[in-house]
Amino acid sequence: MRRRSAVPPWAAPDEYATLCRARLEHLVPVREPLVLVSQVQRSGGTLLSQLFDGHPEFHAHPSEIYIGQPRKWDWPELDLGDSTAWFATLYERPVELHLEQGYVKEKEARNDPDHQVLPFVFLPQLQRQIFDACVDAWAPATERDVLDCYFTSYFNAWLDDQNLYRSPKRAVTGFTPRLAMEEDNAARFFSAYPDGTLVSIVRDPRGWYVSASMYRSGMYEDLDEAVGLWARSAEAALDARARFGERVLVLTYEHLVLETERTMRRVAERLGIAMAPVLLVPTFNGQPVRANSSMRVTRHGIVADRADAHRHALDRATAARIEERAGDLYARAVALSEPVG
Repeated sequence: MRRRSAVPPWAAPDEYATLCRARLEHLVPVREPLVLVSQVQRSGGTLLSQLFDGHPEFHAHPSEIYIGQPRKWDWPELDLGDSTAWFATLYERPVELHLEQGYVKEKEARNDPDHQVLPFVFLPQLQRQIFDACVDAWAPATERDVLDCYFTSYFNAWLDDQNLYRSPKRAVTGFTPRLAMEEDNAARFFSAYPDGTLVSIVRDPRGWYVSASMYRSGMYEDLDEAVGLWARSAEAALDARARFGERVLVLTYEHLVLETERTMRRVAERLGIAMAPVLLVPTFNGQPVRANSSMRVTRHGIVADRADAHRHALDRATAARIEERAGDLYARAVALSEPVG
């Protein structure tokens, strides 16, 4: 019979090592294709990622994906001949802040005592151990192999991931703003994930301008420059659909918030997952969350009235100017994104 240790388990000095060993012994491989949501900010990317959050067939990244170098929206450069640099290249530093202070969508919100802060239990040292173990076991030969090691390490080091063990999984989901606005980035994404899906959301340019200009004071003072940025994003979404076909899904923000069930049924069918009520409720790790709006929000769920807030926020001249510059482009996106069923 094995003798019991004289040291009680709550006083054992190697508890962290035991935890790491247990996780490594019961690792959940994450090797599914990536569903990447990407377009200019203030278009609904956070909302869609939060609608994906609770679905049992997804490994849903809980925040923006920060694997890009040097900016988060640059697809990472991986030297397949230098495995020692892979983890440092892909490592997402925001996990440290979320671990220490809890998760909020924007760091400025930490100064708001009424803002929702959610727990995020994540161990970066454990993530590195898991990544190295996967590299040793799987011997990555392609960029996709390295990314599989990385996402396996990420989701297994996230200790309170409520969705980790539910299976089968169909995809990893995540949001990175602006990545899809660069033609080369989209091509490199599909090179790494030929079975992946790019989802781009196009928002009515009038509503987008109101949201963007309130969100970053002074950043969008020049109307023509701001609408030009919106146009770059919308054109990139339409161009990507033309280049990569069904691997690109174009949605509009207005369909997403005003016709949520029809739109999410279309998304579910396209991604090969079951339609479920969780696709209609924005959550973080299964917990209901407030909208990431430029306006103060005190309730959970989808804030549908933001879809036409521009009607009261813009003067006629400004609205007409935006319509003249971007109306036709938005109409093309609406036609392509019309929900069916």
